[in-house]
Amino acid sequence: MNTTVVVSAGQEYAAVVRQIAARAQPPAVLEILEAGCGREWGLALPGIRYRLTGIDLDAHALAARRTIARDLDEAVVGDLRSVELPEQSFDVIFCAYVLEHVEGAAQVLDNFSRWLKPGGLLVVRVPDRDSAFGFMARSTPFWFHVAVWRYVYGSREAGLPGHAPYPTSYDPVLGAQGMRRFCAERGLLLVEVLGHSGLAGPGLRRWAVARFLGGLALLSGGWLAADHNNLTFLVEKPVR
Repeated sequence: MNTTVVVSAGQEYAAVVRQIAARAQPPAVLEILEAGCGREWGLALPGIRYRLTGIDLDAHALAARRTIARDLDEAVVGDLRSVELPEQSFDVIFCAYVLEHVEGAAQVLDNFSRWLKPGGLLVVRVPDRDSAFGFMARSTPFWFHVAVWRYVYGSREAGLPGHAPYPTSYDPVLGAQGMRRFCAERGLLLVEVLGHSGLAGPGLRRWAVARFLGGLALLSGGWLAADHNNLTFLVEKPVR
């Protein structure tokens, strides 16, 4: 059973790229689905030929992605819980900081499993609900999240249509134990669980937030994680 390995943000990024590259089989084109694609693609995959499909519930963000970044081969406006996509059609499904906003995240994960080809890779990045950061995020109202993004992270457009943050849910399936149980029940292989940190904002404000979260973790008596605030799950759909 996988334990959570705490790594740097750079090491996490390298692990994700390495796992994706392992699925590339030239001259075939890798079919990648970015689920909850938002306004930008966060990975560089040099030397890998791929076709990128993006799906997002936020039509404003998707429109910006199509007109500014212009890096999607196909764009779909839809809800990840109910949208219909062909089964076994993607080599990689990449979903970063989306599922914490979804009630009924297990339904989305089931869809991901259906859409993946055998041998395919699912990459899920979420804030760790059992970290000090995750505890604060799921215990505070949405207006507080908007205020933090505006006045701590410096995002003037925070909360406006097409811009983060979005209301959060933090379904228990997204915790480390919840994801391990989900994969075991569905016959999926949980390859790696990586803990990493990535607080935004100017240096002094970021330091102050980190100190506050560290104090909260200390007060929890070790119940809340202090050494990371995000989790990345690397999941493989076995070839049967």
